[in-house]
Amino acid sequence: MVIAFEKARMMIDNIAPDIRTPAAPPAEERRARGGFWLVAGVYTLVMLGGTLPIPLYVFWAPQMGFGPFTTTLVFAVYALGTVLALMVFASLSDAVGRRPLLIAALVAAAASTSLFLVAEDVGTLLAARFLCGVGTGIFTATATAALGELAGEEHARRASVVSTAANMGGLGLGAVVAGLFAQYGTDPTRLVFWVYLASLGPALLALVVTPETVTARRRPTVSVRRPTVPGRPAARAEFLRAATAVLAAFAVSGLFSSLVPSFLRERLHVHNLAAVGAEVGLLFLIALVAQVAAPARWVSGRWAAPVFLIAGVAVFETGLWTRSLVTFVVGTLLAGTGIGLAFRRGIAVTQRLADPRRRADLLATYFLSAYTGTIVPTLALGLLDQAINQNVATLILAVAVVATTLGGALSRPAP
Repeated sequence: MVIAFEKARMMIDNIAPDIRTPAAPPAEERRARGGFWLVAGVYTLVMLGGTLPIPLYVFWAPQMGFGPFTTTLVFAVYALGTVLALMVFASLSDAVGRRPLLIAALVAAAASTSLFLVAEDVGTLLAARFLCGVGTGIFTATATAALGELAGEEHARRASVVSTAANMGGLGLGAVVAGLFAQYGTDPTRLVFWVYLASLGPALLALVVTPETVTARRRPTVSVRRPTVPGRPAARAEFLRAATAVLAAFAVSGLFSSLVPSFLRERLHVHNLAAVGAEVGLLFLIALVAQVAAPARWVSGRWAAPVFLIAGVAVFETGLWTRSLVTFVVGTLLAGTGIGLAFRRGIAVTQRLADPRRRADLLATYFLSAYTGTIVPTLALGLLDQAINQNVATLILAVAVVATTLGGALSRPAP
């Protein structure tokens, strides 16, 4: 694993080269560089925890006696916790510092994992998922801001690549790891959480030794924040286009993650949980590859992400109707590429437009848009599935996602 991480670090260094001098860097620069990679590693771990439960609902549903709508509700509660955290807590790191908020988010992740370990009813499961979302919401905005500051303005591209890679890579790995533990482990609903809980200890130590990047502290105020946007019209329009794109992208990922386990099990009779986890993880891992390997013109352009998203939705919707696993996988590859491109471009735009004194505040607004995109289609699918055929329900939502994607892409830049 260490060798793989080092190879990944070298790949990112090659993609986002920095200006090096022959002399050894000063101590502060070395600490910042080390802290950058420590935060990136913990960021990946926290996001991994967000998708660990996805392959496990097949065990919890019969044990706790709930059906498809409750599964959808539990999934949506995670996104709700994330949104509330972004609205209340995420921007606090601009005042009190990045490290305290990162540690608080890790504590929330540990509390959530502990609840998963003792969950025997739907209420505990909902509480665990909600706390998981709270930790994720705090960590995403805070860690993304910290990475940008630890990298420095001269390495902004590296920061955007690494932060998006940590986010999507962690989400993809979580589903894969949980599927493997559930299929081949001795205790499918608990062993993976014991291992995850143990991994949070070293993660806490990593955050403790990470340099703090906020030097001008001020008294924090806790309140429900209004989403902030850049003041200049041109910057505001650019940010809103990026936020609309990521809303559509996360709507696709939410719709996809909700559908995959039941689609594979009930329609295609795939009961191997490792395969289910791999299919869910594939979407996010392809998004990671797209962020790292896509041509620069795809990332910077306005049309590459929408084209891939729309094509992906159309193809995997076709796979649902025709019950074709191959078609569904192709749609996964296309949609994952679109999600990765939209997410990376949005992070780069947000980092560039953010006021350095309120960096986490604007990033919180960006992630708020993203996770709002997850909640709406997930809850809508659960409600529509009670009244109409699932294929028709997903088609309605797919049309809505396509319309949102096109609306954002076609909006005219402000003068």
